[in-house]
Amino acid sequence: MQSYQIRKSFLEFFAKNGHPVVKSSPLIPEGDPTLLFTSAGMVQFKPYYLGLKTDMKRAASCQKSFRTTDIDNVGRTIRHLTFFEMLGNFSFGDYFKEESIAWGWEFLTKVMGLPAERFYPSVYKGGVAPRDVEARLIWEKVLPKELRSHIVELGDGDNFWAMGDTGPSGPCSEIYWDRGGKHSHPGCKGPGACSCDRYIEVWNHVFTQFDKQPGGVFKPLPKKNIDTGMGLERLTFIVEGKDNPFETTLFFPVVEAASRLLKVEYGSSPEAVQAFRIISEHLRASTFLLSEGIIPSNEGRGYVLRRLVRRAARYGRMLGAKDPFLHKLVPAVHEIFKDVYPEIISADRTVREALRFEEQGFIETLGTGEKYLADLLEKNPRGVPGEEAFKLYETYGFPLELTREIALKRNIPLDEEGFERARKAAQETAKAGWKDSGEKNAFLFQKAEEKFPPTVFTGYEAVEGEAKIVGLLDTAGNFVDSLKEGLEGWAALDRTPFYAESGGQVGDLGLLLSGGRTAAEVLDTQKPVGKVFFHHLKAVERLEAGQKVTAQVSSLRYRTACNHTAVHVINAALRQVFGESTRQAGSIVTPDKFRFDYTTTKAPTKEELARVETIANAAITENYRVFKMERPLKDAGKFGATTLLGEKYADPARFVLINKGGWDAAGDRYSLELCGGTHIDSLGELMLVKVLKDSSVSRGVRRIEGVAGLAAVDHLRAAAELAETAARKLSVPVEELPARLQQLIDNLKELKSGKAKAAPAAKAGEGRKLLSGGIDGSGSSFVVYDAGELDMKELRGFSDQVKKGLGSTLLFIYSRSGGKFSFIVTHTGDVKADASAIAKGVAAAINGSGGGRGDFAQGGGEPPADMEAFERTLVELAKKHI
Repeated sequence: MQSYQIRKSFLEFFAKNGHPVVKSSPLIPEGDPTLLFTSAGMVQFKPYYLGLKTDMKRAASCQKSFRTTDIDNVGRTIRHLTFFEMLGNFSFGDYFKEESIAWGWEFLTKVMGLPAERFYPSVYKGGVAPRDVEARLIWEKVLPKELRSHIVELGDGDNFWAMGDTGPSGPCSEIYWDRGGKHSHPGCKGPGACSCDRYIEVWNHVFTQFDKQPGGVFKPLPKKNIDTGMGLERLTFIVEGKDNPFETTLFFPVVEAASRLLKVEYGSSPEAVQAFRIISEHLRASTFLLSEGIIPSNEGRGYVLRRLVRRAARYGRMLGAKDPFLHKLVPAVHEIFKDVYPEIISADRTVREALRFEEQGFIETLGTGEKYLADLLEKNPRGVPGEEAFKLYETYGFPLELTREIALKRNIPLDEEGFERARKAAQETAKAGWKDSGEKNAFLFQKAEEKFPPTVFTGYEAVEGEAKIVGLLDTAGNFVDSLKEGLEGWAALDRTPFYAESGGQVGDLGLLLSGGRTAAEVLDTQKPVGKVFFHHLKAVERLEAGQKVTAQVSSLRYRTACNHTAVHVINAALRQVFGESTRQAGSIVTPDKFRFDYTTTKAPTKEELARVETIANAAITENYRVFKMERPLKDAGKFGATTLLGEKYADPARFVLINKGGWDAAGDRYSLELCGGTHIDSLGELMLVKVLKDSSVSRGVRRIEGVAGLAAVDHLRAAAELAETAARKLSVPVEELPARLQQLIDNLKELKSGKAKAAPAAKAGEGRKLLSGGIDGSGSSFVVYDAGELDMKELRGFSDQVKKGLGSTLLFIYSRSGGKFSFIVTHTGDVKADASAIAKGVAAAINGSGGGRGDFAQGGGEPPADMEAFERTLVELAKKHI
């Protein structure tokens, strides 16, 4: 019997015994921010154990699971894996110990046909709670008389489970398998008591029967639960008669493919065996993580994935791999799981490209790491610090043993204790990034989800509507009959136009009206569990459950819808520029802007980003229509719709099509995506899409930030105001602002480099007053400066110096350089003179050109032959343009 038959047999056995078979939940826990990954079969059933959901009394599943604490031990032992499948049967206040133990024994010995004499069941011998006499008596009843001596009793560390210091808890019954005397050793203490590999745990049955009280008192639970877990990988190597899981049908197809590819025999050396085991295990795990939309990065789940890929790649190089190879082994993973987890097949291209790209990046950094280690040994001849060794391991993929080996060749010791401390600290890093990842604590709302009817969402058709408050919660999640004026809380409505945060789009804001008056401000809208929308509000007047209200969405919704449609427009443009392999890696859409993460194998050039923006705005110019429709989920494959990896879509799903001909011409389109967000009706409403920024999130993932619609108008208005303000301060027209800024930057660089040409000091005594009695009738001066031989760029800088500290002054500053006469006309802002008109008059007098703004102008031409006559002309021009 092979792995796929074992999995199938388990589920069929428990289905025959009245258990609904529940599909595996994703590796990313849904609505449970206490977990980084789904780590056991019971995770998706927490609401049932807590009494928050009651539609099932029992269940069975084969759950995809992942544990991060075992990464460094994978390949070194037969027990440790990261990704595994957990077989389990569960009871929520239905059956208890007798049925669970009997079914477990029947499945192992009858269905699997395993010899009964090689099993050793354990029971709780007592400790913090009473001895589990009940389980012992059941096992004595189930086992043949000659095998009752196989029952072992273990203590708190092995056979007692507790959720925490208080709360649900209970004894366990773990079933052990005897691998045989060849795995024994002198002094073996037996199953559960010895850490050797002769006796291994196969199936744990947890009997949740107590509610632990403060002070250590164990109060019996009114409803007792069953939670069992059996690793498919462990059961498979027992049933298939192998010594370890890596040689079973769950791993060995990958090992064989890697052996052929790398031209190294699996059993050629102990080092090769370990390397192949690590490669096969980590590749399986990485394939599943990537298929759920996780991307290698330096934090949270992406950090764990990056460690797996780089560790597998490192061991591949130890076997002789010179180029990326992991992506070539993905078909072997498909062969193992293709009939069970079709999601990894549909994500094939994404998985392989991500593996190749990540491994290539690792190879590039590895060379840098070798140089880093050489420098490290040079700087630390008395010993390599543990933190530095761990940085080498984490950043460049150097295993500790390799660093140790190279260091010892130079007789340099390594601080391995420090390495271990740094490693444990890094494990906490993997948990830090996801705590603030935006997942909502569903447990706050679970009871309300069960109590309240599903919310009818009307927001696709309207932004206002009549509704009834079906329930109120305070900020702690407790049910309340009313909310007093000024208090915050949560309201569930029977129907609502308010969009609840999901798919990257923020929840709607707005008002609840009663009798034409504002009854409450809606501060946010969430659907943390899924069916009921919860409106975070602040009561303006007393609110009561059962009250009828008018729900009114803020006008900000339209701005959000514009930005959300713009995300689809940008996504399609990115795929046109960078190819179909580019995909969405996350987004946030607000009324003010959109943020869109996308995968790419290189940083985009300025020209490529310009093309993305041009394509997006060309679509807006075409004024494509935006069609929204619910269709069967299978149509996503039929039409080739863009989907987000790891996203759980409803069936039917909401499709958003951007084209001119609608669904009859769906093949001729600009974009087609599955999306539950709110959108506008035609791209012309966007007016403009403006990309504000493109930046790196991690290797292979970049982030575009931008604006569209009214948000784009606001952005451009603000940008224009900033430009006009800057131009005024620099006394240049807006269109000349870039050149003026560049001049200032160049001047600054010259000053810093010490190469700047010394300009004449701007002293008041060097200027000569013309019309000293006042030029505009209010005492303003007209001063002429001879700036020597400065060019125009230097002349502008000189004019800035001259104006400092002056008031009520019109300035004419000139220079002669290279046979050319250059000049600037400007004033201090409190003079009623038109600098531009004066400059044009001067230019005409010297056969040149000139112009500018009312407060600053410049020009040039032929040097005046008669300076005195020229200055008289200046005076006349000044008088004329006051």
